[in-house]
Amino acid sequence: MATILDVAKLAGVSQGTVSNVLNGKGNVSSEKIRIVEAAAKQLGYTINEQARILRTGTRNIIGVILPTIEAKQYGEFYNSLKYYAENKGYSTELFISGNNPQVELDMIQKAKSVRVCGMVVVTCLDGKDNVYKNAGLKNVCFFEKRPVFPANYYGFNYILAGRKLAEMVVKKKYGNIALVTESEKYSNEQEFIRGFSELANEQSGFSIIKIKTDMVRVSHSILNLFVSDEEIDAIVTTNIGFAEKIRQITKTFLGGKKIDIYTLSPVVSLPERDFKKYELNYSLLGKETAAAVIENKGEQEPRAFVFENDGERNWKNIQLMKTPASCLKVLALDSPESAIMQGMAQFYTEKTGTKVKIAVYSYDEIYEQFVNSEVSDIYDVFRIEVRWISWFAEKILCPLDQIDPDIKNSINQYLPDLIDKYCYAGGKMYALPFSPSAQLLFYRKDLFENVAIKRLYQEKYKQELKVPDTFEEYNRIAAFFTENHELGMDVRYGTNLTLGNTGVAATEFLARYYSHTDKLYDENGKIIIDNEIGKKAMHELLQVQKYAPGKSIRWWTSAAKEFANGNVSMMINFSNYASEILGYNSKIIGNVGFGMVPGKNPLYGGGSLAVSKNSKHPEDALAFIKWITTEPVASGMAALGSVSPCVKTYNNYDIISTFPWLDLSAKCFSVSRTERVPDTYNKPFDEKKLLNIIGSAVKNVMLGLLSPDEALQRAQNIITKEL
Repeated sequence: MATILDVAKLAGVSQGTVSNVLNGKGNVSSEKIRIVEAAAKQLGYTINEQARILRTGTRNIIGVILPTIEAKQYGEFYNSLKYYAENKGYSTELFISGNNPQVELDMIQKAKSVRVCGMVVVTCLDGKDNVYKNAGLKNVCFFEKRPVFPANYYGFNYILAGRKLAEMVVKKKYGNIALVTESEKYSNEQEFIRGFSELANEQSGFSIIKIKTDMVRVSHSILNLFVSDEEIDAIVTTNIGFAEKIRQITKTFLGGKKIDIYTLSPVVSLPERDFKKYELNYSLLGKETAAAVIENKGEQEPRAFVFENDGERNWKNIQLMKTPASCLKVLALDSPESAIMQGMAQFYTEKTGTKVKIAVYSYDEIYEQFVNSEVSDIYDVFRIEVRWISWFAEKILCPLDQIDPDIKNSINQYLPDLIDKYCYAGGKMYALPFSPSAQLLFYRKDLFENVAIKRLYQEKYKQELKVPDTFEEYNRIAAFFTENHELGMDVRYGTNLTLGNTGVAATEFLARYYSHTDKLYDENGKIIIDNEIGKKAMHELLQVQKYAPGKSIRWWTSAAKEFANGNVSMMINFSNYASEILGYNSKIIGNVGFGMVPGKNPLYGGGSLAVSKNSKHPEDALAFIKWITTEPVASGMAALGSVSPCVKTYNNYDIISTFPWLDLSAKCFSVSRTERVPDTYNKPFDEKKLLNIIGSAVKNVMLGLLSPDEALQRAQNIITKEL
């Protein structure tokens, strides 16, 4: 095995230089960094990360003890915990106890040996003595199974979970039910059984066969049950792992005999038909326990945290009409969410019998149809840009409270910062949020974190290479990557620009404009772009053109695909198009960083769903909108590459780990200030026209037809005259 000495000899440098390079320390030139990295790569030398932690005395390690990692709930929990911890600069050390007390005691000593800063534990110890405290481990969080001694505990309302599953089976009027659980020595099992039995025992003719088992023995236990003389109508279990094995047994040995299975489960992003589920958010639990360990220094008094159960997230909880429409027609933007919406609509059709036909058009085509009122009699549902709601609300949309007087009761599930922007115009609710998005900065994390590249940037500019806070920094970094692409980097350009149509081009200008100010208008409500801020923004945009591909990109989807191709180091894009970064042919998976746009005042975008004022089926149209914008449907769409307006989506590990920028995007709505145009609450405003005027100015400057000053002056004259 190669050593630091071997690397030093091959590179022709000292061992100290090699150590500094590999550990990212010391004042080493970019040239020597490249030589050392090449030598290390040639010899196959890698740093022993655990040895480094022990050597430096770093204690940013969270120990995790689980009974198994195979059960979905524990996999979901651990992955969420690990993801959160790593984003906070911590690592994790996983130990598997197999629900064996002696193994857990051994794991405690192993955790001490790696000098963990804290522990997260599913304990199988049932003694009253806190062995963790006795072992010197103070920062310990227990979850799911509550210890008998005082300790920090995180879990769910298992009594309620038991009652809810009992309610589900009672409705079906089964005769014999098998209740499959782990040992009642565990608090979560005790509580579930109590809740289930209390309700079930109230029902006459309801027989419960109790089976105590574990992951190793559950298949054997269930097979024995099936070969007995007992007639089982349904099975209820506390463990999705149990449920999966039970289903396997029925398919293998019973010829697929139809037996309904009810189970507790972690939150599932997409629907499945095998089980009836009552869901508990293990992803959120993992995140919160990781946060507790990181934030707690062992000084807080022990506390118990019981999280709200997500419960029965019913995909088919759809409002049924007495006489449902045979077909609903939807006008949608050509975007990732449109195709996903079409796929989801099959579940709506399956439950209601109403077909959903989605017509897809470009941004400009939809606007023209709206302007000419060509769509009011054709479509039932519109996907409408957030910037258009004010202008078109009274012209083509139906106020939602005219259809459903209680519609405001539906909005509590959405991100609070969306409501005013995506729902209202002139004090009336016209839409529900569907695909909210915000501008984000995406960058090549592998390039920004490369030691040699960072050193070269430091040598050239006397500044650290980091995610830019200003567009001045953004342009400098773009220049650096464009001018130095021959140095082994796989990028040719520092950034890309999306300038396809005037509306799109305007967002490039406005991102820079809003990095310097909050407002686009003066105290009299007059829109002002021909000022020092406007000139600075236009010059910043013109300057960066030199560091972008010569052919401008027409749409944000294409910009994301170009970034995914590995050809550029940075881009600014809206979050609802960013899933294209992870497309099938992406060359940068695992190397995508993201952050706030420079100036931290991003534009918001995306759209809402609204009912046409001339729809012949307004109740059906609104029922569909309510269904597709609600959790869990919206979460399912987000898992497939769309976005979601719902709060709970952002506590789903499956989604956030795949598209981690969505979490930041949700936070952006609180900082995306609304003072973009004069108050549109009482007076409709054609924001699309404003964008066209600004975008025309941008394109004239980019094409060299006008100077920035000339373009802004011309645009200002048009704005003053027409808006």
